[in-house]
Amino acid sequence: MIWLYTDAVLIEGLRQQDSNCIKVLYKELYPVARSIVERNSGNQEDVKDVLQDGLMVLLKTSMNPAFTLQSSLKTFFFAICKNIWRQRLERKARFLYQNDFEVNEEQVEYTFEENELMEENLEKIRMYQLHFFELSKDCQKLLELFCNKVPLKKIAATMGFKDVKYAKTRKYMCKNFLRKKIMNDPRCKDLLSYE
Repeated sequence: MIWLYTDAVLIEGLRQQDSNCIKVLYKELYPVARSIVERNSGNQEDVKDVLQDGLMVLLKTSMNPAFTLQSSLKTFFFAICKNIWRQRLERKARFLYQNDFEVNEEQVEYTFEENELMEENLEKIRMYQLHFFELSKDCQKLLELFCNKVPLKKIAATMGFKDVKYAKTRKYMCKNFLRKKIMNDPRCKDLLSYE
C-alpha cells in the first residue's frame, strides 16, 4: 500500500534498488514530471524521459552520505525535473542567447530557490520554441546543427549546400528570420529585450 511509504523509506528503497519502492516512486512522481513538461511545450515521450532522468539524478543525489531531504520528496523532485526540462529547452534555444547555460544536478537547490527567475526563462524558451517550430524544416535542421556546434563544413555537406559560405549565409538568414518573428510577436515584447 502506497500510504505506508514515507519519503525516507522511498529514498532508502531507491538507494537499495527495491523494486516495490521504485514502482511507488514511478507512480507517485510521474504526475510531477508530467505537470512540468506538458505546461512547457513537451509531449508524452518527453515526460517519460524527464521522469527517468529525474529518478537517476535523485538516485545519484541520495547516494551522497551527506544528503538529507530538506523538503517533501515531491517538492524536491519537482525542482529536479524543472531543472532537467529547463536544460533541455535551453539547449534547443541556445543559439539565441549570448551565453550558454550549464545546468546540472548540483544546482538543483539553487534553481529551486530562484524559482521566479527560472519561470521567466522557461517562458522565454516557450516563445522561442513556438516560433522555431514555425520555421521551414530546412531552417529548423540547419539551426539545430548549428546549436549542436556541428562545423559549418559538415553542415554544408549534411544539408546538401554547395559550400561553407552558402551554409553560413543560410544560417544567418534562418537565425535572423527567427529573431524577426519573435521580435514582432506582441506576446514576446514583455519578455524579451533586444539590443
